[in-house]
Order: sequence, then structure tokens, then C-alpha cells
Amino acid sequence: MTRGDVRGRTRRLARRHVLRLGGGLAAALLLCGHTPYGHWVVYRKKHLLIGCHRADPETYALAKRVVAELAAHLPAAKARPARAPDARRLASLLGTEQMDVAILSAGDAAAMAGGSGPFEPYGAIGLRLLTPVGDHLLICRQDFRERHAWLVTGALSGTSVVPAGETAAGGAIPWHPGSRAFLEGKPEPAPDPPPDGSSADPD
Repeated sequence: MTRGDVRGRTRRLARRHVLRLGGGLAAALLLCGHTPYGHWVVYRKKHLLIGCHRADPETYALAKRVVAELAAHLPAAKARPARAPDARRLASLLGTEQMDVAILSAGDAAAMAGGSGPFEPYGAIGLRLLTPVGDHLLICRQDFRERHAWLVTGALSGTSVVPAGETAAGGAIPWHPGSRAFLEGKPEPAPDPPPDGSSADPD
């Protein structure tokens, strides 16, 4: 390897590090309420963000476990934890289509879905259950793609975070049709057709 090769490799590694930092910074700023929106849109298109929040530390611990299992069983999702200050910030992100998936307590999920209590300013948010995780729920927006829900639920079922047989209902949160299809042994749904005919669903 020549000195020029070393310099070139060093520059490439440095660029990758900067890009990773840039994506992480965009996520951190948005979750805190300071949104470089263009960067965030690009970042969330490339990663399945698992929302959690500091007010309930267990959501972060569970999000990291979910991300680890998805990395092992569904690496194409490129899952990452995304920690907000509190559940109200997650309600804002979910309600404005800036986040698709989050881990919430059953009580927070029910109140968020009904637009009640601390979530009243955000209105009712259509949520669906992907799977229970411990004593919390992994939920998603109701318009989360059916195939993606099937894949996420399938990747987590039978793992340490969702042991086999743990498919209790989410109470006030109905199952996502894709998740229910997996649990009922139905085949993987076909990819969604592209809205403009330009490209197929890559996942």
C-alpha cells in the first residue's frame, strides 16, 4: 500500500465519520425540537427509527434491545434508537409523520391514541401495535406499511425481547394488520407499488 493509498483511505474514513455524526446530530436536534428538516428527512428514509424518551428510561433500554435484534434478524431496516425528552415530543413526531415507530407504556399509548391527558394538544393519533416488548408496547403509525410491519414483528418474535408465545394484545391499541398477518401464519405481503412508478419498495 502506497502513502497515497493510505491518505485516500484516511479521507474516506473521515468522511464516513462526519456523515455519521451529521445524521446523529440531525436526529438529536429534531428530537429536542430544533429541526434541520432536510437532513432529518434523508436520515429517517434510510433508517428505521425506534422512538423512546428520557422521562421513561425503560423505553430507551428496550429500544436498544429492539435495535440489536433487528440488526441481527432484519439488518436492511438499519434500525436506530431515537430518544426524545418525553412522550409528548414523540406524540408531536408521530402525529406529524416525522416518526413511524416508538416504544411507549400502555398508558401513554392509550392516551396518545385518544388525544387525552398530556397529549390533548396533539389530537388523537392513529397508532397500531407491532408487538409487546416487556411491559411496554412497540407501536407504529396506522399507515406504517403492511409489509414492513410483518417483517418487524417477524424479526422480533422468538427473540430475547419478544420471547415465543408473548403475543398478548395491546389493550386500547389494535394490532397492525401486517403484524397480525405474521402472527396468524400468513405469507409476507407484497411490496407496496411505488406511487409514481419510479422505483419499487426496496425493503
